[in-house]
Amino acid sequence: MGKLADFLKNYTNHSTAQGYISSVYIYLDFIYGKQRQKGRVNDEERKTYEKLIDKYLKEKRNYAEDMANFVVSLRSRPPLSARHTFTFAKEFFSYYNKELPKKDLKFIRNKLPKGNTRTIDKDMDTDTIRTILQHIDTKGRALILVLASSGMRINEALSVSLDDVDFTSKPVCITVRGETAKNGDNRITFISAEAAQAVNEWLKIRGDYIKAAANKNNGLVMSGRGKPKTDEDDGRLFPFSDQNASILWNNALTKAGLFSRDKSTHRKQLHYHQLRKFFISQLSLIVSKEIGETLAGHEGYLTGAYRRYTKKQLAEEYLKGQHLLTIQAPKELQEMESEFKAKIQTHEGILTNIVKENIELKKEIENLKTGQKNLSELLADILHKDLVIREGINEDGMSTIFITANPDKNKSFQSSQ
Repeated sequence: MGKLADFLKNYTNHSTAQGYISSVYIYLDFIYGKQRQKGRVNDEERKTYEKLIDKYLKEKRNYAEDMANFVVSLRSRPPLSARHTFTFAKEFFSYYNKELPKKDLKFIRNKLPKGNTRTIDKDMDTDTIRTILQHIDTKGRALILVLASSGMRINEALSVSLDDVDFTSKPVCITVRGETAKNGDNRITFISAEAAQAVNEWLKIRGDYIKAAANKNNGLVMSGRGKPKTDEDDGRLFPFSDQNASILWNNALTKAGLFSRDKSTHRKQLHYHQLRKFFISQLSLIVSKEIGETLAGHEGYLTGAYRRYTKKQLAEEYLKGQHLLTIQAPKELQEMESEFKAKIQTHEGILTNIVKENIELKKEIENLKTGQKNLSELLADILHKDLVIREGINEDGMSTIFITANPDKNKSFQSSQ
């Protein structure tokens, strides 16, 4: 086991680990010349890179100068990609005591290309997803619908185990484990009824897929192009690698006539991450943006939202916007459902006001009845006791009503005695 493999023990997230591997290889290619024949590194080339890491750490080189020149070589890359590559390479060598002084670090960072992403993405809307689905197999269909209706990242979806899917929940609930999530926090999300149906169709043939994949792997092992697998069924909902997922996606785009790359960055203009954006934007049309961001696992929303919402509340909010996450439903039907739900909400508001006004009216009637009763009792008391009602001025100088005994009655009473 080499230093790179030992370093990666600190990272369970597959995407993060791949970022470090790629960045270190790019750095070593810059220092010693390209070591790989193709984009994907084979086993022999991987051993060569491990040897070069040991060599570089032993050599007495000007590390700050190397990094500065390396950053200059990254200027042709998209700004975000260049910054990630530099950061990953720097952190790896820092782990093995190659440190950049603050002065040099500031100077080097200033050489990085400015800006964020330069790739001009194409729109990922319902029609685009529907077209892609027409050119993909059962497992790919299930994966795409899960991503579009849950907001999960691709590496999160590929890490979900069968035990993490609750088919008894309405809507179907998925637990995203902290060890696979980007921010390290556990969370839940949901998938649409359409996605759940696609998943059930995939589960019917999942076992056959695993057997076929194992047989294919045995052939690769015999030809020396693969390693034996110790566990045929790893328990994941989608038991394949991100590379296989990428091949699925690229093939579907190509068949659909949608595959394209940005002329400047040469990056794909349609990618899995856009399904996550589609989820958030669609759900936000109906419910609070906070709900979509929370279910998608965006940092900054999780802690506060989970304090405010229960699982039941999140499910109820999700169901309000589920129709906008349903891909195969005709656009006209989606619009009709949106209009219907909008009318329902309006009518609910009207009914709420009517009920409120009715309650207030009942209170006023009760108050009137109480006042009438008190007045009746007072009049009866006046008649019974032969009291006199007169208007006068009280101690504060205010006009008021006085009820006193009838003095004439007392006099006539006394004279009769």
